[in-house]
Amino acid sequence: MAREVIALDVPTFQELSRTSDVMVIDISAEWCSPCQAFTDVFRHAASSYEDVVFASVDADEQHELGAAFNVKTIPTVAVLRGGALIFVHEGSLTEQALADVIRQARALDVEKVRQSVRTPSS
Repeated sequence: MAREVIALDVPTFQELSRTSDVMVIDISAEWCSPCQAFTDVFRHAASSYEDVVFASVDADEQHELGAAFNVKTIPTVAVLRGGALIFVHEGSLTEQALADVIRQARALDVEKVRQSVRTPSS
């Protein structure tokens, strides 16, 4: 079954970032031609990964989320793993590049990263 791309606002983002293992976010705008071209790639990926949450942010409507990701160019793709921002890319991605990012996000041991941040090396 194809998964829907979820339209994010701040409360939805806060909830999904707490409850999702991997979340991929497309930050774009309706008037943006490169954004519209990337939409097909993004929606196809959303239908291919049952264990990944795919969400979109309308940069014109959700200024606070755009600012949270420090968006300077659209489209921007952001990936969270376990609620931690692990990847931000300005511009669109090819289907293969997006698949590679998702594969790497799934493989990342977020707890190990968190431990290394909490425990300074000697």
